[in-house]
Amino acid sequence: MTWADASPDVRVIIQTGEGRFFCTGMELAEVDSASPMAFSIGSDFHTLNKILITSGKVLIAAVNGPAAGYGVSSLALFDLVYSVPDAYFFTPFVKWGMAAEGASSVSFTKIMGHQKTAALFLAAERISASEADHLGLVTKVLPKERFLQDVVDIATRIASSPPGALKATKALMKHTLKQDLLDANDRECTLLQNERFQSEEYYEAIKQFKDEQARKKAATSKL
Repeated sequence: MTWADASPDVRVIIQTGEGRFFCTGMELAEVDSASPMAFSIGSDFHTLNKILITSGKVLIAAVNGPAAGYGVSSLALFDLVYSVPDAYFFTPFVKWGMAAEGASSVSFTKIMGHQKTAALFLAAERISASEADHLGLVTKVLPKERFLQDVVDIATRIASSPPGALKATKALMKHTLKQDLLDANDRECTLLQNERFQSEEYYEAIKQFKDEQARKKAATSKL
């Protein structure tokens, strides 16, 4: 993302997933007290969010399947979000002892209001692609058969526009919200690193997750 954002030849960036899911979120099975994963200011995680917030490129998310955690919370930082019809979205932050990320504590309430955001973040409810479209999180639901090609066609059309006009228009659209998002990213990452990532609630949730995965693996091996 650092390279693409700095390259003058890149006008549009498409992010999509490989396989059945768009994003399954953080790999909890590999996280423990010695994990190098960090949310602190200046970390890769914090920097990625900052690039998504400040980039002058047109950012497109092509949601090719179910999205969880950061695969959902980061979507509001993209300019355009396209989804397949059978995708669904959920953010189990509270279940894992964590909290909102990707500046979503600000961006989601701006897009869908406090109550619908609370349904996702606090109640951990799943929403469908059609509901995400209705709420404004998804730009448009596209047919699954030619999904990625349709997104690439849209990106190609956008990239053929005068680059100065694209950059200027996006800058105007993001002007009033950019600093709020940057502040939210700082605030969220500081809380995640200093409070949630070090909490007993988090480590207990990870232990329960690993125990559950072990039980499922044992049950499968008996079949």
